[in-house]
Formats: sequence, structure tokens, C-alpha cells
Amino acid sequence: MVSRPHGGRLVNVGKPNSVSFGHGDLTLEVDSRTALNLFLIKTGIFSPLVSFNTREDYDSILREQRMVNGIPWSIPIILDMDPEKFEVSEGDTIILKRNGRHLAELYIDDMWEFNRGEFTDRIFGTKDLRHPGVARTQEMGSMILSGKVIGISDQDLPFNEYFMLPEQTRKFFQSKSWKTIAAFQTRNIPHLGHEYLQKSALNMVDGLFINPVIGRKKAGDFSDGIIVGSYDRVLKSYYPTERVLFSVLHYEMYYAGPREAVMHAIMRKNFGCTHFIIGRDHAGVGNYYPPYAAWKNLESFDDLGIEIIPFEEAVYCKSCKWITTVNNCPHGEDKRIRFSASMIREKLQKGTDIPEEIMREDEVEWIRKQDNIFIT
Repeated sequence: MVSRPHGGRLVNVGKPNSVSFGHGDLTLEVDSRTALNLFLIKTGIFSPLVSFNTREDYDSILREQRMVNGIPWSIPIILDMDPEKFEVSEGDTIILKRNGRHLAELYIDDMWEFNRGEFTDRIFGTKDLRHPGVARTQEMGSMILSGKVIGISDQDLPFNEYFMLPEQTRKFFQSKSWKTIAAFQTRNIPHLGHEYLQKSALNMVDGLFINPVIGRKKAGDFSDGIIVGSYDRVLKSYYPTERVLFSVLHYEMYYAGPREAVMHAIMRKNFGCTHFIIGRDHAGVGNYYPPYAAWKNLESFDDLGIEIIPFEEAVYCKSCKWITTVNNCPHGEDKRIRFSASMIREKLQKGTDIPEEIMREDEVEWIRKQDNIFIT
């Protein structure tokens, strides 16, 4: 059967009561991540959260990767602001807005100084500004607000035709009589290494849930349209479509490696998945995390409520003439072709050939014809 929602219930936050807002209301313009976090709270993807984390939960998450009540949670969901640009006090009700659109109303019951150094140390394991998560944290305001979200508006997000709510995916899985569902997280286009992991997992479960991230990513990553279009093509031609569900996830990456892997598992648990595929360097960037650090962090939880399917790094062996994992192939490194998103991006940028052992030729041909392949 589908998984139980994280924390025991699937959250569904209603719209704000106010139809219009007076000129005297306090209005805070939020960034794109905060806007998406409100969406993830509203739709239950961030269940059991019904608002931003409290100060007590914030401190507990940083230190223990758990909220005060003991529920696993590894990255605080916070609302930051710059006190030099926005004056607010406890007890105020404020309007949260993004690009002129009212997103939510928040009654403030606490506010505290944002220790960016402690946050980056705990979440990213580094203060290095070359890490995209650290750099973005340094751009945030120096004060954190928490309180009761009175209501959250709907958001018109791109690729809505490819998006399903947790309540919809749960009904879909039940309609298929799938008792076990493996989720696959990605921020990249599909290659044959991904296909190997996905189809290997499909041998263990009833259904496969492919859930790529749509939203702001670091410069050089693949654009959303290329990710969605590539999957649309390979799924129709090379997968058993009756056993696969594809749906995008509106979310902004932290590139927090081991910590973020836990969040990725929790979100897929809320969609109803019973298993979560985890590979090499999950949610990583550069060389900031050991290759299998995410495995170890996930294995430290015995109450996450979703089973982890760990995979060693997949490679193509020219001697075996087969895709396998590094521990299942007896041949040396000189016989292996590694699956590397950075290598694929480089070859697409330069217009050089991508080996057919790495990506399907028809997918590559389609990508090369598109505009705006990468985020700038």
C-alpha cells in the first residue's frame, strides 16, 4: 500500500480569507525559493509542515535533523527578511508577495537573528562561497520570522500539465493496485545510467515514480524544458509506460548532499512512494561531499518511513559491453565509461559526439535542435 504521509497526515492549507488587502497592510516581497516553499507547504509535499519552522524546530533541525517532536526533518524551512528594509514586530500580520502576487498571510509570533555561519556549517558542511548553497545563504536577510500561516494562495507554475498533487499520485497508485513504488529524484536529463538504475529498481517494486526538479538551479544546469522534453521522449519509447508515472516537482535545489537527500525522500514519501532510489553523490555539487555520504545519512534514520534503494555508481564497461556498477565489473578503469552530467553538458556545448553507450541517439538529436538548453 502507499506510504503513510510524513508525520501522519497530508497537509492541505486553504487560501487566505482576504479577497483584497488594504493599503496599511505590511507587505514583504519574498524570493523564488520562499514562494515555492509556500507552494510545497500548501499542497502537502512538505507535510507535516503547516507554516515555516519555529525557532525551537529550527535549532533542533540544525543540530539533530529532527523537529522538536522527533519527526525527521533535515533542512529548516524559513522566512528571512532584512530588518533595515522591512520593519515588523511580533504580533503583526503581514502579506507575503512575489512579483506583485499575494501568496500568503502570516501572523508573526517570533523573530530571531539569522546566524548564517552556523546554518551553512550545519546544512552544507562548509562556509566556502564557491558552494552555490552557501553563496545563496549569504544573500539572505539577517532576521528570521515564524508564525501562523493564515492562508496560502494557489500559484500558476510552469509545466502544470506534468504536475500531480500528492493526493492525486496516491489515488493513481491505488488505482493501479501498486503496493510498492520507487521514486527517482533528478535535476538532469535522462541518460542510460539513470535508465539502468530506474529499471533495476523496477525489478523490485510494482511501479516507478520519476519526479524531476523544476525551478531555479545553478547556472550551467539543464533548463526545465529540456529535462521535461527529454523524459517525455525516452519514456514513450523505452519504458513500460503502464508501470511508470512521471510528474515534475516544483522545488529549488540546495545542493546540500546528505542533508538534502533526507528531504528528497520525505517529499516522495508524501507523494505515496514506499521506496526511494539513491545513487552516487545525491544532491551534491563539486567535491564537497564523499560519493556515498547521502547513503550514510539516510541509513542513520530508522523511522523515516520510506525504504532506501541504494545503488553503487553505474558505468558502461567496454569489455563487458554492458551497463553495470563499479563493484560488479571485474575490469579496470581504462575499460569504463562513466556517466557524468557535466561531461554530457560539455559535449552538448561544444557540439562533440556523445557515446551511444551514454545516451540514446534520438534523445541527443532532439536536444541539439532546441534553444536554451542550459540555465544561464
